[in-house]
Amino acid sequence: MEHKPAQNSSPLVSVIVPTFNRRAWIEVCLDSILEQSYPKIEIIVVDDGSNDGTAEWIRSKREYAGVTVHVQENSGASVARNNGIKLATGELIVFIDSDDMLLPNHIEKAVGVFNEFPETGLFCCDSRMIDTDGAVLFDGATWHQNLSSIKKLRIESGFRPLEDVFRFSNCFPGFTLRREVFDELGGFDQSIFPADDYDLALRVAGSRWKVFYLHEPLCLRREHDGQCSGIQNSVKTCRKLTEALNRVLAENPELLRDRALVNSRLGEIELELGMSQIKEGGTASGLKTMAKSMIRDPQQAGRIAGIGSRKLKNLAFGEKIK
Repeated sequence: MEHKPAQNSSPLVSVIVPTFNRRAWIEVCLDSILEQSYPKIEIIVVDDGSNDGTAEWIRSKREYAGVTVHVQENSGASVARNNGIKLATGELIVFIDSDDMLLPNHIEKAVGVFNEFPETGLFCCDSRMIDTDGAVLFDGATWHQNLSSIKKLRIESGFRPLEDVFRFSNCFPGFTLRREVFDELGGFDQSIFPADDYDLALRVAGSRWKVFYLHEPLCLRREHDGQCSGIQNSVKTCRKLTEALNRVLAENPELLRDRALVNSRLGEIELELGMSQIKEGGTASGLKTMAKSMIRDPQQAGRIAGIGSRKLKNLAFGEKIK
């Protein structure tokens, strides 16, 4: 029988903000939450052992008097998010990192989806990218518009079955989870960070709940050198993405029936891993990984050809592929 949770058309929404030494950006993040068009919100900041005075600064500000601030020993963002969920009293949980922002109608839109489609367990949306100063990047093209262009995929609003979530991930800012899903499936896994959000989405998609994607930019994702999932950490990110995918394959072996899908997805991540290894100075290991990606999925050879030998050589010397 299809799961139909009890409906509350105006549920309390808890917004979880994990932070670690983001004093420079957390103000605009918190302001973006306070400026939401949806009124029933509680804000929980989980300080993951910052040493820049973040928690003390928030507590000193009258405008943030209603914000709950929880300080923990440095344990990682996944642990911080899970601890935030444990403190939350809302039926819906929104996640936004302290260097990112929600646009004013994000929560209103998310609540509308949960009301219209009660089988939704996880809500995702698009984001525009901004730089350290808040300027919009890529001429305003969104995260999923760029992804669609790179992967030649059609991306639109609607439910995303497990096979689709396996094919590509959604960007994390603004993930909104039904509290029942956390109680049923568990939260974020720090051991697989920074692919913990993707792991969660895969687990939701493989359960009796559904993942809903709204193809609208409702968040701003800040790109900077300190990002845990940024370019500078791409070797670790690729390995953790592979771990998340292998987990879901073990738990949902029916995915293996589509070998083309599995080989293409794992092959593209192996290719990214190989290029990242080369960029970090591991030319031999990187070329070996790239060769493995072509053995797994011969179509990856086309991607390598598109990069070109000159750019691969430049990559080996630390230059960025354009």
